[in-house]
Amino acid sequence: MKIYLAPLQGLTDWIFRESFYKHIGEFDKCFSPFIRVQNGEFVRHSQCRDILPEHNLLQKPVPQFLGNDADSFALFEELCVKHGYEEANINLGCPFPKVANRSLGAGLLSEPQTIEKLLHDIFDRTRLRISVKCRLGYEEATDFESLIPVFNRFPLTELILHARTGKQQYKGEADAEAFARYAPRLNMPVCYNGDICSVADVERLLSLAPFVERIMVGRGILQNPFLLSRLRGAELPDDEKSNRLKAFHRTITELCSEKYSGDLSILKRVTEMWEHQAVGVEDGRKIYKKVKKCRSVEGYKVVISESMIVV
Repeated sequence: MKIYLAPLQGLTDWIFRESFYKHIGEFDKCFSPFIRVQNGEFVRHSQCRDILPEHNLLQKPVPQFLGNDADSFALFEELCVKHGYEEANINLGCPFPKVANRSLGAGLLSEPQTIEKLLHDIFDRTRLRISVKCRLGYEEATDFESLIPVFNRFPLTELILHARTGKQQYKGEADAEAFARYAPRLNMPVCYNGDICSVADVERLLSLAPFVERIMVGRGILQNPFLLSRLRGAELPDDEKSNRLKAFHRTITELCSEKYSGDLSILKRVTEMWEHQAVGVEDGRKIYKKVKKCRSVEGYKVVISESMIVV
């Protein structure tokens, strides 16, 4: 089974991906957090820097586009081609209101005709392989009925389906049953995304959808970085896991100094990551409390070096 890393804005950027590859393992594929393009302009150039070759020495991501018109995609494609990328992903899944309310991300799922025009115009001139990441719909899972014929009209390399609606955001449970109903009706390979936090979660998914050959993990990998190896049937000794995790966090801190200015920005970043990891790590809550009390990067390094970080 192929295992992908989800694109989580502010979390699974090049800093996370390079550190993870170096100390934990390699994903079958990973995706950059979205690069937003509107009205022919990049909204934030910092998002573009995530896919620079010098930041992705160990595992190159698939760049992800957030936009709703082909001209904006053309600008995004120029950036991708310039840096040697041959594949791109279109974000039709971001559920946050400030995105969705502008007919971007999951907000487009209630507009099948707009999606069809966007894909038609993109495929009419693109040089890239194109995949889509989306949700079941914006309001209801049954909205996906009207999206299936749209996606099937185009030669997508794959479709990554987060089994929630946009309205749910990240609340409630992922609807694996709806995924199992709809995925076989799609012409392209389909990757499952949503609530994969353990081996048992994958087993439950396969009991509903035994055809699944690709899964995407996001919050589950933040909580337990060794979920990747566990899903591949490997388990490491506690001492080795702790040493690897300490090295992983040290490298993240070192790379953060290249992206952020000042200790406070770096501490904000690592604290947000520990908010997730505290859930899966033994004594994670205690470590998280210590991290939140840190007032310098050096103090954070001491907390990490003195902790037994085991999942």
